[in-house]
Amino acid sequence: MNIILKSFYVIFLLLLISCMAGAEVTPWPKAFIDQTTHAFAPVIAGAEVIHHFNIANQGGVPLNIVGVQTG
Repeated sequence: MNIILKSFYVIFLLLLISCMAGAEVTPWPKAFIDQTTHAFAPVIAGAEVIHHFNIANQGGVPLNIVGVQTG
């Protein structure tokens, strides 16, 4: 009885490992931002200032940016 139980356990583990080996890895988006902050020099009140941040997607699926906050 003990040999049958051990054999069942080994077969179960081999089956589980073989199922996991065939699983596909889900791709994710991966944002790469070369500069995460920017400090503006003193600005006259009411003046418009602009700064562009470069964001690159290094992942395997589209990257959706759903929100941006100022500091």
